Amino acid sequence: MANLKSVDPSLWWDPFSLLLTELENASLSSDLPPNLTKKLKDNHDWLVDTVSRFKPPNEKSKEALNSQQLKIGSHQLNIQPELKEQALEISPLLCLDEVQSYILVERSVENHNVALDSIVQEFVHVVLLQYYTERQCLLKCTRRIVMHALSLGNGSKKDADIWEEASKLFSDGLEGKLISVIEDLLSSSHPDQMDVDLFTLWAEEMLVEDNLVLDILFLSYYESFCHCSGERWKKLCLLFKGILSGSYNLRKLEISTEALHSSYQAKIQLLLILIETLDLENLLQMVRDEMPFRQVSSHFSVTDVQEMDAIVSSFNAFETKEAGPLILTWAVFLCLISSLPGKEENNVLSEIDHVGYVRQAFEAASLRCFLEILQSDLLNESDGPVAGYRSVLRTFISAFIASYEISLQLEDSTLNLILDILCKVYRGEESLCIQFWDRESFIDGPLRCLLCNLEGEFPFRTVELIRLLSSLSEGTWPAECVYSFLDKSVGISTLFEITNDSLVDPTSQIVQTRIPLCIPGLEGLMIPINSRGHILKLVGEKTALVRWEYTHSGVLVLLMRLAQELYIDANEEVLLTLDLLNRMVSFNEAVCFALMNVGISLHIQATAEGEHLENRIWVVEIICTLLRKLPPNSTSAAVMAMGVNILAKMLKCCPSYVAAAVVNANIFDVALKTSIFDAGYKGSSRSWLLSGKLAKMLLLDCEQNDNNCLLTTAVLDFTMQLMETGFENDTVIALIVFSLQYVLANHEYWKYRVKHTRWRITLKVLELVKKGIMLTSHAEKLGEVIWDMLLSDSSIHSTLFRIVCTTSQELETLYVSRLFDVMEIEGLSLAICSALDILFDMLRKFSKDTSSNLPIFLQSVLSSATKPISVVAAVSSLISYFRYPVIQIGAAKVLSMLLMIADFLPPYFSASSFGLDDKQVRDLKHSVSYIRREQAAGNEDLFVATVTLLTATARHQPAFFVAVFASKEYMDVQLSNSDGVKLPTIENYSGPVESKTTNPINTLLRYIADPSNLINNKPNLLLSIINFFKALWQRAAQYFNILERLKGSENFWKQLSSSLSQTSGVDSPSPDGLSEMEAQNLVYRYQCQSAIMEIMAFDIFLQKKLLPVESLAKHAPESRGREETPLSTENSKAANLSGLKDIFTTWCQSSVLINLTKLLTCYDYSDDSFYRAKVAASLVTVHLIAKLTAGDAGSLSVSTLQKITTMSNKLRSHPAFSELLLQYSQRGYSEGKELNSLLLTDLYYHLEGELEGRKISAGPFKELSGYLIESKVLLHYQHKYDSDFFLTCKDMYMFDTERVRADLGSDLWDYLKWKTSKAIAERLLCHMTEANSMVLVRSSKLSALRSLITMLTINGKDLLEENATVVPCIDHICECFHGTVESIAPFMGGGSEDTFRFLSSQAELLLFLMRSARKILNLSVCLRVLKTFGSGLRVLTDLRPSAAEVNVTIKILLLLLLSTVEFSCLGSGSGGVTDKESVEDTAKISNVCLGLLPILCNCLDTADSCTLSLTTMDLILRSFLTPNSWFPIIQNNLRLHYAILMLRDKNSLALLPIVMKFFLTLARVREGAEMLVNYGFLSSLRFLISEYLDGRPFSISSDKIENPQQIWGLSLAVITAMVQSLGDSSSCRDILDNVIPYLFSEKAYIISYYLSAPDFPSDDHDKKRPRAQRTETSLTVLKGTEHTVILMCVLARHWNSWVKSMKEMDSHLREQSIHLLAFISKGTQRLGDSSSATAPLLCPPVLKEEFDFCNEPPFINSRNGWFSLSPLGCASKPKLSTVSTSTALIVRSQAAENGDNVSQTYFSDIVALQIYRITFLLLKFLCLQAGSAVRRAEEVGYVDLAHFPELPMPDILHGLQDQAISIVSELCEANKLKQIPKEVQSTCCLLMQIMEMALHLELCVLQICGMRPVLGRVEDFSKEVKKLIRATEGHAFLKVSVKSLKQMISFVYPGLLQTEELL
Repeated sequence: MANLKSVDPSLWWDPFSLLLTELENASLSSDLPPNLTKKLKDNHDWLVDTVSRFKPPNEKSKEALNSQQLKIGSHQLNIQPELKEQALEISPLLCLDEVQSYILVERSVENHNVALDSIVQEFVHVVLLQYYTERQCLLKCTRRIVMHALSLGNGSKKDADIWEEASKLFSDGLEGKLISVIEDLLSSSHPDQMDVDLFTLWAEEMLVEDNLVLDILFLSYYESFCHCSGERWKKLCLLFKGILSGSYNLRKLEISTEALHSSYQAKIQLLLILIETLDLENLLQMVRDEMPFRQVSSHFSVTDVQEMDAIVSSFNAFETKEAGPLILTWAVFLCLISSLPGKEENNVLSEIDHVGYVRQAFEAASLRCFLEILQSDLLNESDGPVAGYRSVLRTFISAFIASYEISLQLEDSTLNLILDILCKVYRGEESLCIQFWDRESFIDGPLRCLLCNLEGEFPFRTVELIRLLSSLSEGTWPAECVYSFLDKSVGISTLFEITNDSLVDPTSQIVQTRIPLCIPGLEGLMIPINSRGHILKLVGEKTALVRWEYTHSGVLVLLMRLAQELYIDANEEVLLTLDLLNRMVSFNEAVCFALMNVGISLHIQATAEGEHLENRIWVVEIICTLLRKLPPNSTSAAVMAMGVNILAKMLKCCPSYVAAAVVNANIFDVALKTSIFDAGYKGSSRSWLLSGKLAKMLLLDCEQNDNNCLLTTAVLDFTMQLMETGFENDTVIALIVFSLQYVLANHEYWKYRVKHTRWRITLKVLELVKKGIMLTSHAEKLGEVIWDMLLSDSSIHSTLFRIVCTTSQELETLYVSRLFDVMEIEGLSLAICSALDILFDMLRKFSKDTSSNLPIFLQSVLSSATKPISVVAAVSSLISYFRYPVIQIGAAKVLSMLLMIADFLPPYFSASSFGLDDKQVRDLKHSVSYIRREQAAGNEDLFVATVTLLTATARHQPAFFVAVFASKEYMDVQLSNSDGVKLPTIENYSGPVESKTTNPINTLLRYIADPSNLINNKPNLLLSIINFFKALWQRAAQYFNILERLKGSENFWKQLSSSLSQTSGVDSPSPDGLSEMEAQNLVYRYQCQSAIMEIMAFDIFLQKKLLPVESLAKHAPESRGREETPLSTENSKAANLSGLKDIFTTWCQSSVLINLTKLLTCYDYSDDSFYRAKVAASLVTVHLIAKLTAGDAGSLSVSTLQKITTMSNKLRSHPAFSELLLQYSQRGYSEGKELNSLLLTDLYYHLEGELEGRKISAGPFKELSGYLIESKVLLHYQHKYDSDFFLTCKDMYMFDTERVRADLGSDLWDYLKWKTSKAIAERLLCHMTEANSMVLVRSSKLSALRSLITMLTINGKDLLEENATVVPCIDHICECFHGTVESIAPFMGGGSEDTFRFLSSQAELLLFLMRSARKILNLSVCLRVLKTFGSGLRVLTDLRPSAAEVNVTIKILLLLLLSTVEFSCLGSGSGGVTDKESVEDTAKISNVCLGLLPILCNCLDTADSCTLSLTTMDLILRSFLTPNSWFPIIQNNLRLHYAILMLRDKNSLALLPIVMKFFLTLARVREGAEMLVNYGFLSSLRFLISEYLDGRPFSISSDKIENPQQIWGLSLAVITAMVQSLGDSSSCRDILDNVIPYLFSEKAYIISYYLSAPDFPSDDHDKKRPRAQRTETSLTVLKGTEHTVILMCVLARHWNSWVKSMKEMDSHLREQSIHLLAFISKGTQRLGDSSSATAPLLCPPVLKEEFDFCNEPPFINSRNGWFSLSPLGCASKPKLSTVSTSTALIVRSQAAENGDNVSQTYFSDIVALQIYRITFLLLKFLCLQAGSAVRRAEEVGYVDLAHFPELPMPDILHGLQDQAISIVSELCEANKLKQIPKEVQSTCCLLMQIMEMALHLELCVLQICGMRPVLGRVEDFSKEVKKLIRATEGHAFLKVSVKSLKQMISFVYPGLLQTEELL
């Protein structure tokens, strides 16, 4: 076989079905788009040659199929052997070229696979259908091109591409091709070996092609694309004759009903072509213009006419009925020619007997054939040029009437036949009706004369006139013309008995009535006496029909006749009158309003004197009365249908009036008299609330009337319109229940005269259901009833399921079945769409909180027992129905919702139990795959719905996703639900594995190859794809391998992130002026950015968690030797993490991060838009109140009318309104009832000024406007935005502008007196639309900003630690934050929740950036942040009462300010910076902080804000300000009493550490201490200790308060500071007198707890509270001990108060102090004595910061004293736990585990330092005690040893001295050659003081006891001191300490220093 062979390029064709779809989707009112124009040019040859381009079989093509590849022009085919065999088999059957047959077979197979075996016929049948579909689509393309060209206006035709293309088709010979094709079709014979079914199909398709060709041919002549010559006409006429005579195959093809219809249609088409080409229109114009025959257009000559006549004369109307219309038309043609001037010049033409033709035609009843033509399917159900065909018939009738001067004198049957034809012609054709009423249209001139003749006999002959007028009212302007024609003053025609005295002028036939003349049928209407009239015709010897000069409105006459009960049985006239009214009000709303204003005055005799009272009734009442009295029969059903339709239209125009009239008339026989809402609706157990009359009339109308069940559709339309009014009444609920439980549940079982009518009813009742669901959010009571029925009525469920439970295979089968016509299939398809929408809305009602007791509806939907197929299986199958993409979209949405709901249902309802078999799974998989690959460009909505289905499946049903959608390569994924339980999987498809181009991951990856293009042009597509990827990452545990393959694709992260980097630099468009589409696209773009950043954050988080785990697993013993897969190696994870890190690093180093920050933090969405919407709503409300006050309800809905009325009453009862009324009355502005109107007018203009920016000044109008704005009368139309499945924004509420427009009825205000008010409503809708756009864009932008924060946070701070881009970001955020705050400040009620969330997010991002880059932040940055966010905090604190969300924002702002102040402290104190700029910045920060204090004082309302505010103030007071500057502000602004009351509030216990620290700072200032005293701090503190600390000092946390030791320590610190600040004042003495007894007597056991040392047993004087055994301590407890001893020292200085209050208790304190000192002194000795390292003190970390300290290096670096001991007991535990301890210092006997490995840490140094602080304070306390005793001894002259205070033993003091010497010596020696850190210096000074005080106490002991130093101690001490003094040499900071120490040594050891030469 040859490898490649070329064949004729003309054999190739692109599928014409696709081209036809594009042509049909193109708008007829505009030119074609360029790409479609190009396709037409490319297919020009095919469009000209049409189906003749399909070639017959030939050997060359057959031979070409033997090659492996085939080249057809630019196309190349790979020949598949099995397809070639099919093509060779099909070729002779189709008489089609073998290559073209192969192309056809290949495409059929592709479409066949896409449809998933949907057609059950044989493959030959499928290919045959495909072939004729292509042929017919080709012809339809040509027809569509011509019709599109004709639809353009005359002005735009000339330059239009479509007109040029259409003209070129005919100039290139399309006319001849069409005639050739039609001849070939009419002469063709069926192929051999064709069975009956295929032959039937072939015949039907051949006839369809005949119809299409004739359509195109007709259009070519109708619009003069080409002219029909005489020869052409004769050829067509002979063709017509041959068809009628059976010379062609048309009769042979009539083997089925469809074929018979198509054959008849072809005859009609050819007949109409012949009539059109006679050009009667031109002849009529020539007759009118009196043009001679010689000036007739050149395409017909006299000879042509003669020859044509010869052919026509050969027809016989009696033998061939179809020839009669042509004969009659030829007669009219000849008659018109004979009427032309100069006919004597053409004697030949005048000799032709046209009258004979007419006689023959009338005798054969040929005129009735025209009526039959109009009744045929061609002019009713065809998609061809119907208007053109009707126009031809219109022209013929007009010419016929003009030719033979048809008048009313004709016999009634002929006249009625002509009227029937005209009514059929005009009814439904607006263009023809417009031409009729156009006076310039000469064609309709004879017809207008006929109408005037009919009007002349009105109302004597009413029926004929009404019929014609009704048909002529098609369209808006024609309806107006008909109404004007009737409404104008017309004469009245009646029968009149002629007498001698009544005949005024026999010549002119003028008569005059001598008495008032009654008009039959119009009781109460009289022709006045002496009225004259003209005799129209005699109807008897003395009786004539007279046209009176008395005029009256024809509309009023019709309504009066309608209102006469006497004529109620005149059903034809009633029906026709209602039909006319119905059509006028349907086409023209202005006519509807005009009709409603027509009233009839009925005169009723009411008094004995014969006086008459006038009662005026209106159209609505007339119709309601008529309908109420109708008997139940088929005619009444038709009348009722018309009446209900009229009422439905009028109900829209004036809802309140019409609804009340209908309810009062009770036209539907509502049986229930009590309110449904009061009685309670019980679902289907109740009756329908209607009598059986309506149901009976529906059935009669359906079965007996030929009007397509008009009554049913009218009742449903009326019900929907009544629902839209918001009228909640028995009648409304009765109609709703009737529609759902009777019509919906039963209509499919009715007997229809036309089968497809059933689907019209189905669609209408489903529309009602959808309308009801939509209105449930606005009508609460009706909504409850509707939802109850929809969710609980099984009959409704069954009906919906019977519609939906149809598979795609069944739908495909319908197309090849001759039992169903196209209209039935289309009706079913539309019904499936509606039912799917309803199911989707019903499923959406169920939330995640679905209980185990499922509603009936949900059980039915999920049931696998639904017949004939389960809902899930049907919906899955419908996704494969590619003929109707709307069905696919609906099915995808329903299946998505089912999968989502199944995730929240009990386990037995999981998606894995949906019960899809292998074939269903395969079909669904292939369909979704095809849509992903092919539909993104062709059908975006379908593509998005399908990807959304994938997203819902991946997110909620992993098992279902992998089993159905994932490729074979992903089947190894472990599936489990959220609880970790492995899910059952559906049977895997055993077919071939999908290629990389068809699996869901790879196909979707193709779309993000260029995401920047998608995000700019089709962001909705990109968002759907990214949401799918996001769902995979959200379920990362289930899709681990899928994610690895996804990330393993080339440049995945680069492509995904490129849209962010590229769009970040694009300026955010201003929301002002954005169109709805632009706003929506902007929303999609922000959502894309948000989803992309979330995906990146998810992956970083995932990798950070997996790397440590995999590292551990790699080194685990069981994993050694195991082979690693490439997907799970640690290196791949690290590489992936590194790749993302590189992207982030690039962003941070480039401008991407700055641009993203600028884009997302910029707040362009002022709350002004929402505020303007509220003001505009208030403006409309006031305007409507004024209208209602004037008694004009307009077209307001009933619900809106009720709301406005209620608001009007509230407004009038407002005090401000009453005040204004009084002012207006007193000032004489108005009187009486006009006063209210004047006030409302003034209020309106005030609000209008507010809307335009002019603020209302304070006063009553300000109060009223504020009340209206906050009342939100029209703002209840806000609804939750739920149009997006996976919107990541929070709940958004938007205005339902369509509902507002409908309830206001503003579209109808042009027809009311409200026309000038329409601008007000439009302004409201405009503001609401702007607010909606703002809400959408703002929320999506906020979502993107939150995602940016998440992404940066998860990445960590290290990327930005020293990045210079942070500062510009901070500057921009400050600028944006300032703008955001300014946007909410001017408006009442503050900003929206989204605005505050935006502020919070801006602050949160800034906080992260500052924490990340704290090392590079300078004071100027901190200064700007403090200024910006401080001013913002001031604004927000003012708005707090009016906005709930503001508290969260305030909390974040306070946290940011606190962090900024901390950074400022570090910046101002780091390294001792003294440059001028830093000093200036520090001063500026101090000033800013001073301004922050009043703001912070106002932020104490909530616990969080109180904590942050007090912390920030405390830091500011301690770091930047002096007491002189800050105390006046605190005194004036701080609510200190509120802070002090927190000590008593159990809900504020968590805040106590913060509060106490602030009190400590305050207490350090004398005035602050006085404030605390004055505000009762001590009493509250006493309550706190008694209530929450009493009895619970032995645990680090209690059940009442957390960390009580910290509270205790801070409490003592505050008291200490107060005592120190107050000095010797009376306040201080009062404190001492209260505090000392309370703490050291009442709470002595707590003091004892903090001073206890377990090594030294002591006698506990408090027998009631024995000391518990203690096990552990903490750093907090050590600090508590420190504060306790400090307080003791401070109090001890006030000796008198101390002695007075302590009495004998101080001895116990000294003993405990000595015990503690002994423990501290001997700790190192115990360590040295032990053989192994032990921990004398167990003090593990407890708080988070303590654990952090454990990971930091030591800062003292000493190996002596407690610095060496503390690491043994300060090691952190494996995890945080609450440590239970009951002592400050404890001894641990057992050896520390791994003691040799314990190293010093920052925390261990802190603990050691804390011990030495306690040591210092204990020594200080004992020194104070000793000093006081010495002073007392000096005063009395002797030492009272009995009362001398206890002092430590010398060996205790020696131990402390040794520790101090060793540590200081070590530190000084270690830092000889470098500067000693400040921390080390302070530690050395502390230890030197300890040593000095220890020597001081030793001196006291020696002297009091009369002892001398032990010699050995002197020698040791001498060595150590010498070492110490030498070590301190060169360290200036110790010079003073060493000097003081030497002095003390000289007292204790006289001569030692001289001996050692240390002086």
